[in-house]
Amino acid sequence: MDIRAEQVAVRLGGRTIIENIDMEVSNRQFVGIVGPNGSGKSTFLKTIYRALKPSGGSVWLDGRPMDQVSLRESARMLGVMTQMSTLNFDFRVEEVVLMGRTPHKKLMEQDGAEDFRLAHEALEKTGMAEYADRKFNTLSGGERQRVLMARALTQQPRAMILDEPTNHLDIQYQLQLLQTVRALDIEIFAAMHDLNLALAYCDKIYVMSQGHIVASGPPVQVLTAALIRQVFHVEALITDMPQLGRKNIVFLSA
Repeated sequence: MDIRAEQVAVRLGGRTIIENIDMEVSNRQFVGIVGPNGSGKSTFLKTIYRALKPSGGSVWLDGRPMDQVSLRESARMLGVMTQMSTLNFDFRVEEVVLMGRTPHKKLMEQDGAEDFRLAHEALEKTGMAEYADRKFNTLSGGERQRVLMARALTQQPRAMILDEPTNHLDIQYQLQLLQTVRALDIEIFAAMHDLNLALAYCDKIYVMSQGHIVASGPPVQVLTAALIRQVFHVEALITDMPQLGRKNIVFLSA
């Protein structure tokens, strides 16, 4: 599946948030988007999962302009995990996860045995099976994140959009979640906060700053000390970790 953005711009309240954004994910790649807070990462992803309509440019989904793809069809194709839950009702965890099946159902169609099987399988993968009967609103931030990932997995999407998916998670669950996503073998667009996780899991990254792309390519080539200084305004040391087959970023205190 191919997701492509061409010259995408978003203007809100008379202010340009992002401009001239060209990005693409295809061939089952895990593509990360990194940059400081306010650089436009989340805004861009919202144009992909249709929470925002671009002010300029176009988004293509599997070779078709997004505006020619029905909302129902795009909901079946794209699994989305955002930073914050908008659930205002006191659903049980199992009920929240089963919502992932909604795009595949007819109006008023009830959940069947296969829906429950997929939901419970997703809860097992995210380590939340024992919480199935808990109320969602009683969970911690990290537990909620894992439930929302289970909901996205239950949807069985062809591609996933993740907006800082490891927020609120302990290190153990950060790694577990990214390993689970990586193992899906589908296209992934993910805004990421942790540069070392981007190094470890992404095939390609885009670096954003002030609403523009300033660099892109394989993380090991893009994430240099000079770029980190320019974009994130901190000094960093890039070290080789041959035992892991990758590099590691050590941030230096002032």
